[in-house]
Amino acid sequence: MIVTVTLNPALDHFIFLESFERGVIQRFSQDAFAPGGKGVNVSLLLSSLGVENRALGLAGGFTGQELCRLLEEAGCQTDFVQLPQGNTRVNVKLRCADGEETAFNGAGPAIPEQAVEELLERLSRLREGDALVLSGVLPAALPETAFPRVLEAARQRKARLVVDMEGDPLLAALPYRPFLIKPNEEELAQIFGIAGSLNVQEVKEYARELQRMGARNVVVSLGAKGALLLEENGQALFCRSVRGEAVSTVGAGDSLVAGFLYGYELHGSALGGLKWGVAAGAATAFCEGIATGDQVKAVFPRVGEPHPV
Repeated sequence: MIVTVTLNPALDHFIFLESFERGVIQRFSQDAFAPGGKGVNVSLLLSSLGVENRALGLAGGFTGQELCRLLEEAGCQTDFVQLPQGNTRVNVKLRCADGEETAFNGAGPAIPEQAVEELLERLSRLREGDALVLSGVLPAALPETAFPRVLEAARQRKARLVVDMEGDPLLAALPYRPFLIKPNEEELAQIFGIAGSLNVQEVKEYARELQRMGARNVVVSLGAKGALLLEENGQALFCRSVRGEAVSTVGAGDSLVAGFLYGYELHGSALGGLKWGVAAGAATAFCEGIATGDQVKAVFPRVGEPHPV
């Protein structure tokens, strides 16, 4: 079983406008709601690929109920802790005909200690070999001790820990020997205080440093260039991305994680995970929202064979 955890989910409200002008009443005839959050995105694609998974997290109020309803409508199993007060944050995204988007991202609700205890109780059901995916940012309202307890829960249950977070949370996870971490090039540079872009050899060396700090496997997303995998055995592989017209890169990294887990289960190897991860990331970049399983499978044959670097 794959379990995703989204501690700071959102209900995304997309509003489509011909143009945007400040200070006047704006009327629109087209809008849409969608579940948001990095772990949520992983669950959406895994479900579309036919992989059994369960989406966990913290949800509040009527917006949290709608978030869960939309996930279940998309075929996801949900097990969110319902917060006693407040609402899951709403992110309003204004999209104009010229392609410009303006986003208003909300703040999350208060998170009492009891909600953390309920989340940990759900994590106590993990079994050895299950994958626990921790993605996204930590909400400001999360009690300080909560995240280390989530990491410890994964270690105690001998679950395969997958971490797609940046900065301090990612570094905090390394002593727990995560099965996989997925920084992107920018996040990797920030961790080591590097200005500017990195070449593939530099990416490999900094990924190796993260491995020395505790990560077992490291996948570095390099955007349109592809991805680099540093396996637990020390082998480094680079997989070039697929050419195509990018519509939006939002969710591409989350899709890479979902694709990697799908490919790993399908082929039983990190190499298979890398190819499917690159295909999934590209498929999402080529469409609005998170790609479907069929879209990922259509892109996969165009992915080249990874080669050592």
